[in-house]
Amino acid sequence: MNIGLIFPNKDRKDKTVHLGLGYLASYARSIHSDLKFIILDTRVATKNEIKQFYNTSFDLVGITVLSPVYHEVIQVFEQLRNDCNAKKIVLGGPYVTTLMEEIFLETPADFAVYGEGELTFSELIFHMKKQRSISSINGLMYKSETGAVMTNPPREHIKNLDILPFPAYDLFPMDRYPLHRIVTSRGCPYSCSFCNSTSIWQNTWRARKAENVVEEISFLLKNYKNKTFCFSDNSFNIDLARVNSFCDIIKGKRLRFLWSTPVRVEKINQELAFKMRKAGCFNVGIGIESANNRILENICKHLTVEEVTAGIKTFKDAGIEVLGQFVIGSPGDTLQTVKESIDFAKKFGLDFVMFYSILPFKGTPQWDYVKANGTFLNDTIHEYHTVKPRIVFETPDFTYAQRLEAIKLASKEGFYCDSNDKNPIYDFGRSIVKTIQNYLPASIGNRMYLVIKNLYRKKLWRGN
Repeated sequence: MNIGLIFPNKDRKDKTVHLGLGYLASYARSIHSDLKFIILDTRVATKNEIKQFYNTSFDLVGITVLSPVYHEVIQVFEQLRNDCNAKKIVLGGPYVTTLMEEIFLETPADFAVYGEGELTFSELIFHMKKQRSISSINGLMYKSETGAVMTNPPREHIKNLDILPFPAYDLFPMDRYPLHRIVTSRGCPYSCSFCNSTSIWQNTWRARKAENVVEEISFLLKNYKNKTFCFSDNSFNIDLARVNSFCDIIKGKRLRFLWSTPVRVEKINQELAFKMRKAGCFNVGIGIESANNRILENICKHLTVEEVTAGIKTFKDAGIEVLGQFVIGSPGDTLQTVKESIDFAKKFGLDFVMFYSILPFKGTPQWDYVKANGTFLNDTIHEYHTVKPRIVFETPDFTYAQRLEAIKLASKEGFYCDSNDKNPIYDFGRSIVKTIQNYLPASIGNRMYLVIKNLYRKKLWRGN
């Protein structure tokens, strides 16, 4: 059975393995022995590879859907319709779970997987083999014979993530990616008002064991050379004991690699921060959101400015760089509170700062807040990413003009970011440091990586 998987992201900034597709393929192969997969990553594929993919006959084609690349997804459908013999098409990804049945309005797919995808996708393959009733597959939407969209009950989350085989890295051109990307946990136990992780994962957090994560890291280093690792969790340090164990295992195995990760800034102590640094952590990203405690309370951040300040100091004292991320437009936000955040970002030791205009997603309290208290200037989620400047709503207390002024103030400091577009300078720099890490001893290559990265950040980076 031939299956094609597509990651539409040709104009996106980062070249990154799509782990979701990798997990779909690896789990399906562990259940079905007769599958042949081809993955098309439009960001790194050559013209010949794209042509070859669309000239292939597939029993099933799966497309992952992110809101920023939705227009490319529509283009992919056009190309599949014109050039590819695909018997059935299935959609998946976070934007499917956000839109649910609406995903079928502009995409003539046969099926759509919502929620966690591995088990649902594998059971869909059983259906394609006429071995399973489609109505029995939880987590699946599909079109009936009359064209009506049918939605099966949701699927329970996988309780033990360690049962999943590692992503099918063999299906990706691994030499074209500048970083190794890993997910060590899924979901988040918090419920920040702007984050659609809550609607996707229902406030659950499940973590892989530290031993399992280190095993995957060792596999990647052995088979795909030394590169910097990026942990793509919502927050890596929800369980401090797991972080502690992770660092101890790395030390015990004498692994030498660099890694960065998102963290909850208040969940740290001095001993663990130093241990993380010795284990290779060079950078953490923290979601500060606002330097105003009232705003933090409004968005259910369960965090105070005082805790942020203490956490930044703890990481900095350990020699770990800190990226601070802020949003403009939370409930209760005004031009004055944004100015407070900008002043905080300038004064409290952050190495890098990013301000974003908040984007309301369906299923979040932020969406409900705008509906009740503001005015949408654009409420089509996948169109948000085409708006420049990225202001998609306003409120009486924080008008469009004031939001524009806030963006200008953040931009003046080099803090504002509203683009995630492909950048040739960025690509070139990433390729250089990847090559250095691949071909020099780890101790030298990693050190050179940090030198070049910091040079790029200081000389070339302005909100990129």
